[in-house]
Amino acid sequence: MKNKIILPVMFALWIIGLVVIGESFILFNGLLKSNSLQSIGYVSYSHIFYRLIGILIIGSILLYLILLKIIHKISSPIEQLTRDAKLFSKGNYTHQLRNYEIEELQILASAFDNMGEELNGTIRKLRHQKTKVESVLASLDEGIVVIDKEGQITEINQLASQMLGIKAKKYYRNHITSIIRGEKFKTLIEDALVFLKYRDTEFTLDNKIIYTTIVPIGDTENVYEYLIVLRDVTQLRTLEEIKYQFVSNVSHEIKTPLTSIQGFVETLKEGAIEDKNVALRFLNIIDIEAKRLYRLIQDILLLSEIENMEKQNYGIAKVTQVIDEVIEILREEADKKNIQLLFNDTDELVLENTSHDHIKQVMLNLISNAIKYTDNGCVMITTEIKQNKNIIHVRDTGIGIPKESISHIFERFYRVDKGRSRKSGGTGLGLSIVKHIVQLYGAQINVESEEGEGTTFTLVF
Repeated sequence: MKNKIILPVMFALWIIGLVVIGESFILFNGLLKSNSLQSIGYVSYSHIFYRLIGILIIGSILLYLILLKIIHKISSPIEQLTRDAKLFSKGNYTHQLRNYEIEELQILASAFDNMGEELNGTIRKLRHQKTKVESVLASLDEGIVVIDKEGQITEINQLASQMLGIKAKKYYRNHITSIIRGEKFKTLIEDALVFLKYRDTEFTLDNKIIYTTIVPIGDTENVYEYLIVLRDVTQLRTLEEIKYQFVSNVSHEIKTPLTSIQGFVETLKEGAIEDKNVALRFLNIIDIEAKRLYRLIQDILLLSEIENMEKQNYGIAKVTQVIDEVIEILREEADKKNIQLLFNDTDELVLENTSHDHIKQVMLNLISNAIKYTDNGCVMITTEIKQNKNIIHVRDTGIGIPKESISHIFERFYRVDKGRSRKSGGTGLGLSIVKHIVQLYGAQINVESEEGEGTTFTLVF
């Protein structure tokens, strides 16, 4: 900057000096030709000529120093402000306040200081808002994707990345329909971007059901971005289907005994009650169906209670004592079928923080099922401790379970042999109750079975 100002001024000064000297030379040359006192004129001219050159040199030096000082007063503040501006661009808004002699530069510096303070405050607010928005997006239960007016991704939160199975950085600025495919979703995006129609839809993505909503960001007439909300409703739809199936099955199971009871009551009212033997037989059937209905309601209530229960501090459950009680309850039922109930307590199990009644319910259902589906032979219960795990085996020599049914036996109302189960008074909820109790305690239940050979249930606590 100094050279750009000083050199032109000095160059102009030297040109002026040379012009003055040249004009003086021409003037004195004319005088010398018209005057006989040439020697005196020559001496005078030489004296004046050298004086002019000396004055020009001294004036140039003085002018240079004056210009240098003036330019330094101007350029130094500008250089300092330039350095501060570079620091601003790097995010450093702290700088030293300065006072300058030149009024205009002082006004510029004060304006620059105020701008730095305001910019610093604005940047802090923006960073705070950005952090807050990122925290909100990260904590949401929904996946969030922001797209521009062309449909390209500008923001995506972590849950949406996981839901879609993508890396956010990799797909930044990609079109949303290149990631999420499907006619329903494509139509949703086109309706929003082209026709300004905002709605919701459900589509399937990698065996997941995704509920999607799109809303505009900005004024109605000036939309600059769109917010896509993704919610995984797979579990909700599964639960709705389970609920529907459960209600349907319960209705069917309740309807069967009620229809039977209603039919026999009408028959009795029409005159069968007069025949004592017939009336007694009908009343016995009504009694059986009423007890079956009672058991069904009790099992439904028990299952609902266990599903909504949280593990508590129950104390301890002595497994040997529980199994002895269950065997005593079921011995008469086993004796009727000539089935032996064998208990081999290799190790005495004591389960901590476990309900005695829950373990009793589990063993009652498993041993009762073993008796129902065994026509001859025995049911053997074994307890053991293996690798710090408490293990209970319930083996039978019954009809076994087909391989295709093993994965379904813990479902509500699922029956392998429907005729045998209903005939024996089963509700179809026993193994479902067992499964939920086992899950409550973080235990495992495994099944091994061969048709015609028998079945083994193994509980691992």
